[in-house]
Amino acid sequence: MQHSILNSYKKDILENKTMTAKCKRVLETSIDLFAKNGYSNTSTSEIAKIAGVAEGTIFKHFGTKENLLLSSIMPFIFDYVLPEMIIDFEDVEIKDIYPDFKSFIHEIVYERFNFMSENYKVAHILLAEVLYREELRIKIVYGLKSTIMDGFDKILNYFKENKMIKDVPNGLIVRTVISNIGGYVVLKYIFDPDGNYNDEKELKYIEELIVNAFSL
Repeated sequence: MQHSILNSYKKDILENKTMTAKCKRVLETSIDLFAKNGYSNTSTSEIAKIAGVAEGTIFKHFGTKENLLLSSIMPFIFDYVLPEMIIDFEDVEIKDIYPDFKSFIHEIVYERFNFMSENYKVAHILLAEVLYREELRIKIVYGLKSTIMDGFDKILNYFKENKMIKDVPNGLIVRTVISNIGGYVVLKYIFDPDGNYNDEKELKYIEELIVNAFSL
């Protein structure tokens, strides 16, 4: 089972020796409430009440509610979410780990699904708030590209050089993979959680769709 990066983040907050106990409680509470209710539906008074601090403490340490969002979400994204998405293999290892394109896509589909399933609250935060804020959206998109594309490029170029996949832009393949896996997770956990899902069957279809789309 994949670990919850949200729990890891909150654990590290609590163990931070440079942060006051009140700040720790505010950050931990705010990220839980932002994930559960959304930024707009979470008030600083509610955060303060659950964290057991005065509302003035929030403004004293973070200035504004938006600064609190930035203080809780941005380190989470760049220090916890993006590193989990890195694909980093040496050229000499690719052929041993992934003998063909299908084996690579199989691992990506199932590992990313498991990771996103364990951390769907992260997707909720990103979709509900961050993606509607242009400045944050630009930073996150840039971070994603700089974090994951090098690894993908290395592996996909290897498959192209060995005539395993079509010579199409790597970005197209990456977007197809991310949109299919991410779309399924978002539907299942956020937009239609009461739907009738068969993970094994649907992930198999996603895998076959991607493999058939790009294999030679």
